[in-house]
Amino acid sequence: MAFREADSNVAFTVSPEARIRLIRCLDALAAALPQASAFLIDRAGRIVDVPRKPPGVDLEAISALAAGCHASTQELAESLGDKGFALLFEHGDDRQIYVWPVLGRALLVVLMKGVSGVEQLEQQMEGPLGKELEAVVRDARDPIQTVAAPRIEPNSVPPEITAKVRALNALVAEMQAKNPVLLSGENGVRLLRAREVMVQTASRQDWERTSSICDQTTAWLNTVRASQV
Repeated sequence: MAFREADSNVAFTVSPEARIRLIRCLDALAAALPQASAFLIDRAGRIVDVPRKPPGVDLEAISALAAGCHASTQELAESLGDKGFALLFEHGDDRQIYVWPVLGRALLVVLMKGVSGVEQLEQQMEGPLGKELEAVVRDARDPIQTVAAPRIEPNSVPPEITAKVRALNALVAEMQAKNPVLLSGENGVRLLRAREVMVQTASRQDWERTSSICDQTTAWLNTVRASQV
């Protein structure tokens, strides 16, 4: 599936030459990951380009949900001190959906198989392929537009949740500064998972569950820190 340069439902357009670069980037990213496909959407969930559409997948629905979840969890992520946050969704059949922001203007959506693919994707995005994708999005024509989110914005995060998240963030920062080894390996993976679940529960406005996960993660990290004293 490829969208024409003149499509008016996308918040920005790319030239034919840039589109070739974009498709090459998306193809290369997918080729470097296990059983993956990658496509680019704007911040409202509208597809910019799909080099190869995976069979049996409703990309339009995934795009709208990805953009909606990203928009609705932005406040929580920023309270964690993460303005460039990404989202990871897991399915029971070991399928992953990764949503990676590109310069605040677009979202890269990657469908892949296996948890190991997440680390590989992050490495690719921090390397030449990620830089090339950013360059294409940065050079896209038309000014950055404020596009309405594809769903109603949720209520603000409750103050008590924000306070807990900030305290957790401060604890993580302290541990990283004093003994970063504590948050490596399995502990690092567990912390990442907890953060992802918090973001997902917050996107559903399940504040009770979000608060519980935050409390559990804080208690666990305090135990980890105390064990090394």
